Amino acid sequence: MNKVKKFLLFFIGILVAFGGLFFFKGVNTFSAISSNSDISSLLENDERWDVLILGHQPLGGLTDSIMVFSYEKSTGKAALFSIPRDLWVNIPEYGKQKINFAYVAGEEKNPNGGGLKMAKEVVSDLTGLDIDFVIASDVEALKEIVDILGGIDVKEDRSFFLDFYGNYVRIKPGINHLSGSQTLAYIGSRSTTGSDFGRMERQQKVLLAIKDKAFSLELLSRPDKIWNIFNAVEKHIETDIPFSQIQNLIQMISNLEIANIETVVFDTSNYLYSSYSSGGAYILLPKKGDFSEIQAKCQGIFDESLDGTETSSQK
Repeated sequence: MNKVKKFLLFFIGILVAFGGLFFFKGVNTFSAISSNSDISSLLENDERWDVLILGHQPLGGLTDSIMVFSYEKSTGKAALFSIPRDLWVNIPEYGKQKINFAYVAGEEKNPNGGGLKMAKEVVSDLTGLDIDFVIASDVEALKEIVDILGGIDVKEDRSFFLDFYGNYVRIKPGINHLSGSQTLAYIGSRSTTGSDFGRMERQQKVLLAIKDKAFSLELLSRPDKIWNIFNAVEKHIETDIPFSQIQNLIQMISNLEIANIETVVFDTSNYLYSSYSSGGAYILLPKKGDFSEIQAKCQGIFDESLDGTETSSQK
């Protein structure tokens, strides 16, 4: 792949995976898209676009972060759903497992993109959404991006200390300016009140903070910054976005505007309850016995008649 194509792939990937802003919809599988297909026409005709965002440790492994970003073209509304890693789901050929194993299971079957495909299939079944593309990134990409951007700002209303594999951060009430290492501690540690659920909320805050910082720096007019980010994270990102269509996608998404972003964390305060597997592992199960409530929430997030008590709006 030449430098131009890799640069374009990075440009889309980084805004999707860490900015939470530019998202797009094509067809269901990478194999269905040929180098001659015209994704632009699909984007123009599709009303809703859904993208799966995965975060994992370097060299693959369990996905600690699982999010779905949805965008409704006609209204400019968007939603960011966080799915807990301990959710107990069915993984084809493996049976009941934690959802964070889906990517690993796919990689075991097919190291050439099988992880992306399996994760997409499992999350599609869970949410009832037609997941169109998936982007997976390891934590080192996030660390390097935040440092290149000069840090990010997140707001908290209390004090706490976080430690995550040699990365530390002390949070105070108000605005906190975080470096890359501090950001990893902020989104990686489960040691605060709320455990994994609190971590998912912090992951959402970081995505939105990176989007805000990228736009405040006017990165579109700063090719030096973009190139530095590309060189830093190229080896850390995997996606099923077809390379041949990246330029069409850039042209398409450059005109998108998001009116507001609804953030949703699925946890024990809404549709889930905690339990243990037959092997003694901590797991989360749907209160209703199936995932119909989660599917209804994901599919109806842009329906104003639905109760939005478990969501928050980010302008």
